[in-house]
Amino acid sequence: MANATIRVQFGNPDGSEALGHLSAEIDTRPGGLNGGRTAFSPGETAYILVYKSDNVRITDTICSAGSLSAQGTAVVSVTEELMFEDADTATLGKPARSGLSQSLWFGRSLGSLSLQSDKVTVKASSKGVGVAKVTYDALALVYALSSPVTLNGQTDFSILALIKGTAS
Repeated sequence: MANATIRVQFGNPDGSEALGHLSAEIDTRPGGLNGGRTAFSPGETAYILVYKSDNVRITDTICSAGSLSAQGTAVVSVTEELMFEDADTATLGKPARSGLSQSLWFGRSLGSLSLQSDKVTVKASSKGVGVAKVTYDALALVYALSSPVTLNGQTDFSILALIKGTAS
């Protein structure tokens, strides 16, 4: 079996400093499209979840072998820890669809949490040092990376998937 690797390129071709979020990952959810798997056999399809902020537009999807095709969207429940480093704000790993559905402070509480309009910044009631476990829903674009059975006679190989986007 081979491992799956994803490359995500950040930046704007015009050199502007527009802010935005673009990330990609193999769908590793136990009940997800890959059934929790992260390694695949030649000839199989690996599903990739792409997360982007509303101001990011996907401009190109390219792979080094096989094919990469859009398969629609999926709502993914995300649980992660936010680190407040002597601050009242922290950043989510993916853009949230709406507010936080759950939050729990580990140790020192900085109060209630609110999702800001950029959908990735979370603001606490007070400034300080704290760790909060949060749960939220994120919208993922689903891509299928279909692998050939062999590449140059090899059955153990890597495929690079490149997803490009621009922020406006």
